[in-house]
Amino acid sequence: MTRIRRLLRSRVVLPLLLALSLVPLATGPAGAASSSVLDATCTGGNTTTYQPGLTDTPATVTVQGTISMDCVSTDLTTPLLLHGTITGGGTGTLSCALLQSPTSGSSTIVWTTVGGGSYATSAYDYTTSLSPGTSGTTVLTLTGTVTSGLYAGDGILIATVFANLDLTACSSPTGLTSRSGVVTAEFSSLL
Repeated sequence: MTRIRRLLRSRVVLPLLLALSLVPLATGPAGAASSSVLDATCTGGNTTTYQPGLTDTPATVTVQGTISMDCVSTDLTTPLLLHGTITGGGTGTLSCALLQSPTSGSSTIVWTTVGGGSYATSAYDYTTSLSPGTSGTTVLTLTGTVTSGLYAGDGILIATVFANLDLTACSSPTGLTSRSGVVTAEFSSLL
């Protein structure tokens, strides 16, 4: 099997099957009135860095995050497969016990095609929340609305599941300098 075929199977076929299996859940049972239509589903990763590293003592910390996701579009007006990147950051008073305060703001997704060519952007407004997940994980949820660009008017939901913290890093001199998690995202047009 060629390298391209392996790439297509791993990055194209599996996400496509996942997206298509979710469509009935988003649109509801046949004949039922639905409130939204799923336009795209995405999977990927989130890497967040902290400078200085987080410790057990609250301190002013600069946070930088990058979400990188591969998306399957069920909207027939866009390419079937896209790659989205979100970068952002800010400064806040954080510690290992207080990883993130609820926030709101605006950001942009930069979309590229599978071949890496520039395709579009999506500007969106959002709010975030942080909640405990299963087995000690933490779930960061971003909800909002795409205000312009690709998927304008769609609702957006991005969830990142962060693994357990390395608590030994929290008590080290350098602190916890980064963490990463698994991302799922949905773009849904409202009916």
